[in-house]
Amino acid sequence: MERISVACFQKLRVMASVTIAAVLATTGCQSEESKSEGGASPSSTEVTCDKILGAQAKAAMKRIADIPESVKVTFLGDPQGAADGLVAQYDAGTASEWDDEDFCGAHKGSAGLDSVQVRFALAQEIPKKGEAASIFKEYRMAKAALAGVKVGVLYFECSSEKFASGAGATVLVRGEVRSRYETSESEDAAREDTLRIVYESSRAFSGLLECKSNAGLPANFKMPPEL
Repeated sequence: MERISVACFQKLRVMASVTIAAVLATTGCQSEESKSEGGASPSSTEVTCDKILGAQAKAAMKRIADIPESVKVTFLGDPQGAADGLVAQYDAGTASEWDDEDFCGAHKGSAGLDSVQVRFALAQEIPKKGEAASIFKEYRMAKAALAGVKVGVLYFECSSEKFASGAGATVLVRGEVRSRYETSESEDAAREDTLRIVYESSRAFSGLLECKSNAGLPANFKMPPEL
């Protein structure tokens, strides 16, 4: 009986060692998975327009589209998808200033056509001073800033490792905000609003692209001097 007990004990000890090793291996795998999940890029569903747009940008969108305070406004779009789309365009060599990526828009109600829309595209060059359309005034911000009553445009340079399949590149980005409707604001107030919207959107977009030094965009909006 003694010999049997010793044999059983040894067998149980071996089984226990195997079980402990399996548990440790499983724990290690789960730990690595957790680390991997924690370092993943946010999904499109996590980065929503309602979250990424600041209160001042949202208010400016309503003003330039002349949307009354009593009207419900929904902010819709796919910010992360727009950033990924721009990177894909660059890497595929198909980038065009006319091939915009929709960033975010303000919609009356919960659907339908946008009242205001922000878009981004890759640009080839900065417009020369004094050659912008007559609807614009030129301002000193980023690489170039143009503001009209219904349209605002901002050019900024982004250096990011996201481009060129992870090798990194410096690209020129063109951001634009456009309203479908007329505003009751004064021209100066409307120009400030369009510039504020495209600036705040560009700042957020540069974060999604992981541009170095936020693409040179200041931390807070302040109406820049006119050129």
